Amino acid sequence: MSITHLVELQDIDSQLDDLNGLLGDLPKMVEELNEQESRLISKLKEDKTRLKEINLSLKKSETANFEIQEKINKLTDQLFLVTNNKQYDALTNEIDHFKEQKDENDSHIISSMDEKEILEKSMNENETSLEDLKTDLGIRRKKLETALSETSEEKAALEKSREEQISKIDSSTIQIYTKVISARSGVAVVSLSGDACGGCGAALPIQMASEIRAAAAHTHRCDNCGRFVYSKKN
Repeated sequence: MSITHLVELQDIDSQLDDLNGLLGDLPKMVEELNEQESRLISKLKEDKTRLKEINLSLKKSETANFEIQEKINKLTDQLFLVTNNKQYDALTNEIDHFKEQKDENDSHIISSMDEKEILEKSMNENETSLEDLKTDLGIRRKKLETALSETSEEKAALEKSREEQISKIDSSTIQIYTKVISARSGVAVVSLSGDACGGCGAALPIQMASEIRAAAAHTHRCDNCGRFVYSKKN
């Protein structure tokens, strides 16, 4: 296998990295904003359901209190018609019982109103946040679509060329190349710099440097960083 194939593969991968670099953090940011949008929509949906429950509960409590108050009023009127203490005590006990029910309902209404106020405030804030997020997301989505559209043809051509180059290189070398390019910031093949590795700057054995310049049949790797080393003069 010729080192030329690895050099060409590295050149293709570097161009692909440059294309991905043009997108920057945009894909990740769009993904994060999408997740935020989903969370806000879900939260608003839950809050709206809870708000309906609170309103229904308030309506029931208020209706119950109205009915209880009518009963209290009716029993109070009857107090003036009783003819003995036993009837009077029975009516007052019943009135007290209804007043306790009304007090419980009043407490429930107050706590529900407090929860409703907090919930509505939170919903208003989340709705504002969602609108702002949708605006930001729309802009970033448009930028991403434009960038992807502009680079798609070039990227497709490079990926096709990459497959062609890989087919010319043995699988064991590709495995090493893949590990090195991942560990060395996207650069697995470097040129000779004097008698040193053009990647890490480590001095190479004189014999290895001579063989690299002579374009020996087998490939050479830096003992320090593991990169493949070649000579531009070849």
